[in-house]
Amino acid sequence: MLKNILHYGKRFSQMLAVVVFGFSVSLGIRISIDQSLKFPTYKEIHGLDNISKNLNHSEKSAVKKSRESILYVLSEFTDRDGFAKMSGTYVTYKDRFYVITAAHGVKSECSGFFVSSGNDDLYDCVQYVLVDHQTDYAIVEIEKVDNRKPVRLKDVVPSNREWKQEVSALNDVFYTGYPNGLGPLTFRGSVAGLSSDSYIYLHSYAWPGSSGSAVFSHKGNMIGIVIALNIGLTAAGYDVLEDLVIVTPLYMIDWDTAYDIMDEPPPESDTGDTGE
Repeated sequence: MLKNILHYGKRFSQMLAVVVFGFSVSLGIRISIDQSLKFPTYKEIHGLDNISKNLNHSEKSAVKKSRESILYVLSEFTDRDGFAKMSGTYVTYKDRFYVITAAHGVKSECSGFFVSSGNDDLYDCVQYVLVDHQTDYAIVEIEKVDNRKPVRLKDVVPSNREWKQEVSALNDVFYTGYPNGLGPLTFRGSVAGLSSDSYIYLHSYAWPGSSGSAVFSHKGNMIGIVIALNIGLTAAGYDVLEDLVIVTPLYMIDWDTAYDIMDEPPPESDTGDTGE
């Protein structure tokens, strides 16, 4: 008798497991179909992680870094009303936060420098670390920014041996910025070559406002900062070569001085320093 009860109990358990499994599969298929028929939300469409599935894993990772770390940079003019508007990349070092951008858009002291995630929010400058107008780069310590994910500075600056490949001809790159105040918009390009003084030429596109955007290689390294379009003399006069972008490579940054400053305790208030 007990044997029969155990036998039928086992059969019942097996049948119940099959029923539960079938119900789970059916429910999963139903939810999947419902989701596929449902129009995506505004947040899903506009999300910084809405990246093409056609990219390979390395490319998708690099683009994700570029998009999630982009900042809108504003620097107040000292001689007139308004702001210079650029792009910048949000980075972190030893639990403090910075933006790396182009120096030619830095028009004021630290008190007139702000960054935004593009959501009508403004975050203050803490101090200028380095602002090199000759080489054209700026490292600025800022407040922690919501809605953006900083890249770890030590993880994205290429090592010495990586630079040969990173600046090799036709190496694929990506950058995100705010051209003409639009965006953030993401662009693909490739290394076209180097200038005689070792600036990088990219075959890509840029417009006013793109300056300061960090260029990421397909390996996820940050290799440079967009600073200009190429301008040359033609038979019709000076002309802009719109698809040749000039980039300050990160090996031109004085990292020894930058890290020495970043290792010091943060200032208690705005230093008023220009960073030069």
